[in-house]
Amino acid sequence: MDSILPWQQQIWQGLQRRIEQQRMPHALLLHGPKGTGKKSLSLALAKSLLCEQRTKSGEGCGHCNSCRLFVAHTHTDLHLLEPEEGKSVLAVDQVRGMVEKFSYTPQIANRKVAIINPAETMNSSAANSLLKTLEEPSGEAVLMLISHAPASLLPTIRSRCQQLAFPQPSRTEALAWLGGQLDDKSMADTILGMAEGAPLRALALSGEGQQAHYQQMAEELVELLQGRANPIRVAYRWNSKKLDPTTTLRWLQQWVTTIIKQQFSNDPATTEPVSSLFRLLQRVDRKRFFLFSDRLNQAIRLSTTPVNKELLFEGLLLEWIRLAGDPLDASSFR
Repeated sequence: MDSILPWQQQIWQGLQRRIEQQRMPHALLLHGPKGTGKKSLSLALAKSLLCEQRTKSGEGCGHCNSCRLFVAHTHTDLHLLEPEEGKSVLAVDQVRGMVEKFSYTPQIANRKVAIINPAETMNSSAANSLLKTLEEPSGEAVLMLISHAPASLLPTIRSRCQQLAFPQPSRTEALAWLGGQLDDKSMADTILGMAEGAPLRALALSGEGQQAHYQQMAEELVELLQGRANPIRVAYRWNSKKLDPTTTLRWLQQWVTTIIKQQFSNDPATTEPVSSLFRLLQRVDRKRFFLFSDRLNQAIRLSTTPVNKELLFEGLLLEWIRLAGDPLDASSFR
């Protein structure tokens, strides 16, 4: 997807004014919640910057040699850097290789463009190897860093980029767009909630497998509190190769956050699974909830590293059970 999304129009127009006034920065940091279209816009901007004859709205024409190469993913002046398949970290060799290629003279277009997504997956060595390029790019060049968590980037990286914030679209905007992408428009509200309001994340979660996992997770969490499910077996299922561990943990985080809010509110929970979970956990001391929430946040951060995900889930689920009762002996479940 390299088109301009409805809620990005103002950002896009601002970037086009910079291009027309020849004030395009050499380094941009595109940051905001995951699933709001940062990569989508960065690709559209890259296509625009490399195009030989942009449209009136500033998008790539789609017909010139540069646009055809862009669509075919063979444009030698475009470098898209992402973690290799199955890995969660951008290796220093990947970044150094991009930096070397980025120093070459453009071969087709009038400039070079590079996109690093997501920038926070660079380790410190990889990030440091990028600093000189960010400060003194060679020739006409634009480097775009995409980040879901800009605070985790090195301050020296952030200070060398012009930052561009991507706010989450309103629920009305998100539902209108999402409804146009789905065969079953009635799903839009449900999956947007699953994606915490991020429309592109919602679209990625629209498959039956993801929704089935979401529903089964809710049932398992209730059964674990009732002593009717085995946390070791649940952790094993959550660790399936077909499931994203970070998404799984963020769903648990959604429910925990909602329950904490319910404890401070006089309005009872009315939707499932929050209603059942709240009923089972309503007597739990808030301090224990906050401690579990902290542990959950730590697990989410670890979920993008090479840590053993099944063991991560096991420990978290045993703590989940402890919320509702006395401490448990993990060996009793094996």
